[in-house]
Amino acid sequence: MTENVTKTQLTATATTSENLPVRMADFETLSAALDYAAQGECGINFYGSKAELETVLSYADLAAEAKKLATHFLSHDDLERGDRICIIADMTPDFIKLFFACQYAGLMAVPLPAVSGLGSRDGYEGQLERIIRTSQAKMAIGTEKSMDSLTKAAETSDLLLVGTLADIENMPSAPADLAPLRADENSHIQFSSGSTRKPLGIMISQDALMANARSVALHGLQFREHDRVASWLPFYHDMGLIGFLIIPLTCQMSIDYLKTDGFARRPLSWLQIISDNKCTMAYSPSFGYELCSRRAKRQQNIDLDLSSWRVAGIGGEMVQPEILEDFTETFRSSNFSEKAFVPSYGLAEMTLAFSFAPLDTGLETDRINKEKLVEDHLAEATKDAKFSRDFALCGQALPGYKIEIRDHNGTVLPDRTIGTIFIHGPSMMSGYDLNPEETDKVIGADGWLNTGDMGYMKDGDIVITGRHKDLLIINGRNIWPQDLEWQVEQELDLLNSRDTAAFAVTTDKGSDEAVMLAHCRSQDPETQTQLRKDIQAIIFRTAGIHCKIMLLQPGTLPYTTSGKLSRALARKNYCSKQYTDVQQDNTAGDQSGRKAASV
Repeated sequence: MTENVTKTQLTATATTSENLPVRMADFETLSAALDYAAQGECGINFYGSKAELETVLSYADLAAEAKKLATHFLSHDDLERGDRICIIADMTPDFIKLFFACQYAGLMAVPLPAVSGLGSRDGYEGQLERIIRTSQAKMAIGTEKSMDSLTKAAETSDLLLVGTLADIENMPSAPADLAPLRADENSHIQFSSGSTRKPLGIMISQDALMANARSVALHGLQFREHDRVASWLPFYHDMGLIGFLIIPLTCQMSIDYLKTDGFARRPLSWLQIISDNKCTMAYSPSFGYELCSRRAKRQQNIDLDLSSWRVAGIGGEMVQPEILEDFTETFRSSNFSEKAFVPSYGLAEMTLAFSFAPLDTGLETDRINKEKLVEDHLAEATKDAKFSRDFALCGQALPGYKIEIRDHNGTVLPDRTIGTIFIHGPSMMSGYDLNPEETDKVIGADGWLNTGDMGYMKDGDIVITGRHKDLLIINGRNIWPQDLEWQVEQELDLLNSRDTAAFAVTTDKGSDEAVMLAHCRSQDPETQTQLRKDIQAIIFRTAGIHCKIMLLQPGTLPYTTSGKLSRALARKNYCSKQYTDVQQDNTAGDQSGRKAASV
């Protein structure tokens, strides 16, 4: 096992290996990539919430310990090649060792969401239970902290073992030749971060994984010999696991981790790690940058040097230009350059990445006419700021990848016409695990993937406008929920970004009705009533529709493990009357609150 030393003795792994030439993901398998990285001096470093170094795991130690664990798996008579091993994806060395042990033993790891502290325990255990059952796992492995939930979730499945890494180490270990997963086999199963009632396991092949890693390293982010990455993104999500563990490892880069919950408590620790270690690459959804800006404005004497940060990536949700502009202004004195921003587009069904904006140029936006967007599905350029919306350009498809914007009949649309995004490329998933029907719904006979995302093309660049399933159709009009949410959050001081969720429901009379849920931090009934009126007024002015408003306690809206708002779950919770309006418990005379709370 990794040598135990006092924290004062810990030293982070080197940024480069003196005597090991850098190879940019030119391997056939992930196990081969780790074998090569283990010959160098780089590795993985884990930091506490105050940016203090807690654990160091070199690639050499990772390879040795993963191989030792693999011999325990291989000694189990009831485990067969390709069997699935569910692993709680905590941001710890244990998860990484177990993940790579599966690679060496010819097993398929299935990362499970870690305990987030948000949402109900029953909901979390239900999610674990569905993934364990759907994946037909043979074992489920977690931490001591997660063991109660994992044990309960595994009750409906006939598993060989439910335990911790220590339980694997205590299994017999007979001498056995390692049997790493081959290039023509699947690497692991990635369940969608939004998986709820019917989770979909995305099968990622070794070929697809390595193809995407090479494209990202050589073309998308153009890795350099002295690059070093920092991340707080959860391992359960493809951006955290593939983007900030697997791809850097395949290029022998050192990685510095801040635990996800540590980032939530102290977001500036992420920036401190980047500053201290001269990290060059780090990614976040827009809200991560906003958290940093908000915290920095409340804190004095920030001593950071972010001049090394050359790739400040944005992914995982739609890019919000205003948040990035605010981040730039907040950290300009810390030597952050706005040219570091790199919007990108990707999805787990394509392994991870599909397109990147050009490096060293910063955020580029397209200002379009909002009325044409809503009424005609056209992205007409405009200079009128009042009736416009700015969208980020997410760059061109990686070499060897293709993209088309199609209408509902499958016709390819011209530039600046909004439709459904279809993509094709060498890193496409093998399919949804054990679910050919769902696979056939998204991969057509032509081999192209229907992403379910909406967008348009502009001179070869892809622009994302939203998810097709989130679109509101009110009185025959198409309305983007992001437009409503963004406008309300921008105009009202009582609301922050990510404080609202808009969707449509069907009334008892069969008509569609718009609904907006909004966090409300005020306990004053008059303030609450005025907030409700203000939201309604903004929505009517923005979209010309009436909307039912429900005010919720802060922290109520649901998010996926990657930090994206789950409008589908918010709608489900609303329709099943799981939400209570903040004014519902006020005096009986406050009819506005009671009326708004009804479904």
